[in-house]
Amino acid sequence: MTRRSIAGLGTAFLMVLTAPALQAREPGAPPKVAAQHIETKPLAGEPGKEIDIQVYTFPPRSAVPWHIHKDAVEIEYGLAGTLMIEEQGKPPYALEAGKTNILAPNVVHRGWNPSATDPVKIYVVRIKPAGAPLATLVDGPKEASNAPDASAYPEEEKPNAAP
Repeated sequence: MTRRSIAGLGTAFLMVLTAPALQAREPGAPPKVAAQHIETKPLAGEPGKEIDIQVYTFPPRSAVPWHIHKDAVEIEYGLAGTLMIEEQGKPPYALEAGKTNILAPNVVHRGWNPSATDPVKIYVVRIKPAGAPLATLVDGPKEASNAPDASAYPEEEKPNAAP
């Protein structure tokens, strides 16, 4: 084989490996929100409950779809940027860096980063039934605001997430 054909095979191999990444960046597709799992532990003194901790990074103009945390309390702390949160039947509100928000169990809600340039990062603690999905996707209400479309909710990739 010549160097030219080896280089050609290498280029073809690289194209096959990177094709999924290229497809994920189609023009007009919203960026994906990233979830970093920190820890899951049993909740002391509460049999059948656990604490799950995650850090979410919302790239500019990214969003998560309508969902609930079944029988779970969600405590959010803004690390960077401003996240817009909308609960069913309420106007959207901002979670800014250094501020907290607490969502009651089973609240239909969604979140998005309205910035075109700056990412949002939030620290999330959930107190939930042990082994239960972190989130369950639901249909959004008809009276919702005009938030950006969500590309994919990070929990969809986790083994204990709802379909």
